[in-house]
Amino acid sequence: MKKLQSNDTGKAKLFEQKGLNSLTKNPVWLSIIVYTIIWVALIIAHLTFGSASSLNSVILYLFAMGFWTFFEYMAHRFLFHWINDTPKVQRFHYLIHGVHHEYPRDKERLIMPIAPGFILVIVLTTIFFIPFGSNAFIWMAGFINGWAIYVTIHYMVHTYQPIQSLKILWTHHAKHHYKAEDKAFGVSTPFWDKLFGTMPD
Repeated sequence: MKKLQSNDTGKAKLFEQKGLNSLTKNPVWLSIIVYTIIWVALIIAHLTFGSASSLNSVILYLFAMGFWTFFEYMAHRFLFHWINDTPKVQRFHYLIHGVHHEYPRDKERLIMPIAPGFILVIVLTTIFFIPFGSNAFIWMAGFINGWAIYVTIHYMVHTYQPIQSLKILWTHHAKHHYKAEDKAFGVSTPFWDKLFGTMPD
């Protein structure tokens, strides 16, 4: 993805059609409500259909939260920053991530829109059924919990002054946006950047 000029005060307009454009953004409170409902539904589905014991359910949940950080890093590095000169691919990348680099403080686009988010949850739950069977529900609940932590950190980094105890995350993500777009892909943690050699100077 080519480097975009950052616009710290502007708001993006991805489509000319108002209805279509409105689907690309959503207020934070609506995201919280919808994704909380999805999380509760997954917990209920696990209690109804899951086969793991209580201890194994907790272990799966916690592992899924940790796995989210790896998923986040890999998706950010290899999908959101996949370099390709094809115009259609460049347009796709702009829609899913480039717009965020151009308008990093557009609050309505700091969280994945609900429609594609819901589709992604269904797709991932289906995929996780392969290794986990009916316990994919508790795995996805933990996965979404990890995602929620990421979303909280990402939103705060882009909208608030640094909190001293978490300043390293503010600094790390700021370097990705303003100094080195090819480094610092982790938002929840810099661990994977350290492991895979993408820590900025």
